[in-house]
Amino acid sequence: MKAVAAFPGSSQPQLVTLPEPPEPQAQQVLCRSLQLGICGTDREILSAARPMCPPGEEFLVLGHESLARVEALGPEAAGRLQVGDLVVPVVRRPKDSPAQLAIPPQHAPRWIDRRVDMLPMQAYVERGIVHLHGVSCSWWLDEPQYLWKVPAAIQDVAVLTEPLAVAAKAVNEAQLLQQARLGQDVWQEHPPRVLITGLGPIAFACLVIARARNWPCTVWGRDEPDSSRAMLAQDWGARYLRGELPREVLDDVEASGFDLLLDCTGAEEVIVRMARAVASCGVIVWLGSRQQPGGPELVVTELIRVGLVRNHIHLGCVNAAPRDFEEALQVLQRLAPTHRPLLKQLMTEQVSLEESLELFHRRRRGTIKAVVEFA
Repeated sequence: MKAVAAFPGSSQPQLVTLPEPPEPQAQQVLCRSLQLGICGTDREILSAARPMCPPGEEFLVLGHESLARVEALGPEAAGRLQVGDLVVPVVRRPKDSPAQLAIPPQHAPRWIDRRVDMLPMQAYVERGIVHLHGVSCSWWLDEPQYLWKVPAAIQDVAVLTEPLAVAAKAVNEAQLLQQARLGQDVWQEHPPRVLITGLGPIAFACLVIARARNWPCTVWGRDEPDSSRAMLAQDWGARYLRGELPREVLDDVEASGFDLLLDCTGAEEVIVRMARAVASCGVIVWLGSRQQPGGPELVVTELIRVGLVRNHIHLGCVNAAPRDFEEALQVLQRLAPTHRPLLKQLMTEQVSLEESLELFHRRRRGTIKAVVEFA
């Protein structure tokens, strides 16, 4: 069977031939791919030309945003899952033992006991990203604890679960921090004014999660206001901004600014500019990053000054906790009956595995989420 792989020293994705997996043993589950979302992380791995291959392997099989069907179960895996169930895999998994962590055993327990999405890099693997092959192939084996069951009613949009879980984590972590310092009722009676930067898949995932909570949202992007992505953001109930921030925001940030900034661009200049629009006690969450940092001309003095005098929190956010996967699936179930056309518009391209190489290499202008369809 074919799969998309990244090789050290190359920025080009390649199709490789893999053996079909054997019958599942013990706690294993045999999954058949139905759809695969292509992610910006896949492109970053290729761009860096330094994939974190599994030990002893010459390449890394890409792909982590999957919708699959259970085809067979090992003798000890029956129970929570059955043949025919739809599933989405979690990306990050803890390493099994202190010996795998390459740290002194006396320090291992404080790492192992953490939430898996909070582990340091030495303590986990990630399917298709860090030292574990991904799922850009027709068949793959996994274990029940790493598979979330998907209701059949949302099969046509369930491939969005993983990016929605990442967005849900950003929102949940920001709210937890606000509750810790401002009280449990913060953002309850008066929802936060949300600014989302970017028009890519994670930006739209953030928009879906925030709008599912009925939070007022503004999306900032570089597209023209009448472009398809800008119009889709407005269809989701967001205000769309392009270019410079409105004068009224900068003149009175407390009255017209934002309480939560979800940056999905990874661009330092965007974060520095948009931080000026975050009101006192606001939270700024970084959901994206770039391989190459900005030039030396970038000055972050204003970012520091604004953050200091307004008591801002800056939060790096990656991966997702079980709580966030649950929310992502709940949001899809709740929104699908009324917003299915809008959810499906997030999937702007459907291609075969053979046709996907170009999209793994670069995202086409104006697209959101490209999806690989398996026969």
